[in-house]
Order: sequence, then structure tokens, then C-alpha cells
Amino acid sequence: MNKNFVLTVDNFFTKKECKDILKTYKINLKLEKQTGYLYNDIILQGFKFLDKFSKLIKLYTKTYPEADMTPSLWALATLRFKLFKKGQSFKHFHSEVSLTNPIRVLSLQVYLTEHECGTEFFRDKKVIKSKAGRACLFPAYFTHTHKGQPDFKKERCIITGYYSFCKKGMNEIN
Repeated sequence: MNKNFVLTVDNFFTKKECKDILKTYKINLKLEKQTGYLYNDIILQGFKFLDKFSKLIKLYTKTYPEADMTPSLWALATLRFKLFKKGQSFKHFHSEVSLTNPIRVLSLQVYLTEHECGTEFFRDKKVIKSKAGRACLFPAYFTHTHKGQPDFKKERCIITGYYSFCKKGMNEIN
């Protein structure tokens, strides 16, 4: 069995939930200066869909039990709504662990809009298509180097997040 440690779940959010999230977070956007996308950070406490993320991480660790065998606790640490304008994407291959972010364990993406593009992985050239309501979880490390593909016809909206190592009692929702 080929374990690529990428979990994709369709209909994680319903189309209505995607529209509600767009309506809530597509206002008063800030500019991410390094990459050029627009964003709103999502405050975890009070976010009405947190229970869905708890179920998602349980499915991930059931599918890939070795993910839960780390010597340290990890939990959902951040969520961010991102809007990429036509032709924009995070176009350079990258991983999510770095000197400034060394504690990330898993990367999370939830697509809120439909597109013929998506997230491309460097190693196997696999592309996870951007389908409204689809969630994708994968390791944050260099083993899952990836980039976003641009849509030249319309803007693209996603939620990204990270499950990171934490101390007991911090953001423990997994």
C-alpha cells in the first residue's frame, strides 16, 4: 500500500457553508505583502466549524496512525481565509516548516471555490483540484513540497491552517 500521507475529503463543507464563510471572511481583507494574496485570520475560539476540524484530524490519524505517534502533543494552531485574485497563486514550490515556523506538523487546505486548478505536489506531480468544500491534510515537511496553481479566469478562495506542536492545554481540539 502506497502511503502518501495526503488525506482528501470531499464535502467537508457544504456549498452553503462555503458561501457563508465567503460572506463572513471576504470583507476587510489585509494584504500579505510577501506573496500578494488577501487574507483574514480566523479566530479559532468561536469559529462555528471547529467540530468539523476535530473530526477531520481523527480521520487523518485513523488513516495514518503513525501521525499520532509523535513524542509531543500537536493541535490546530491557526486558520486563515485567503483570496487569490485572477492569475495569482502561491506559485513557488515550498514546504510549511521553516526557521520561523519549525513546529508545524500538518498543513490544512479547504477549498471554498471551484476551479480547474489546485495544489500541485512536487514529488509526484499530483494535483488536488480546487473543489468547493474539499479539505486536504498533508505533512508540513519537505516531503510534501507543493505550490498553488493560478486560475486566470476568476479569483480563488481557500482556508489554510496548521496543526502544530503545542504544550498541554493550548488549542487542544484534536
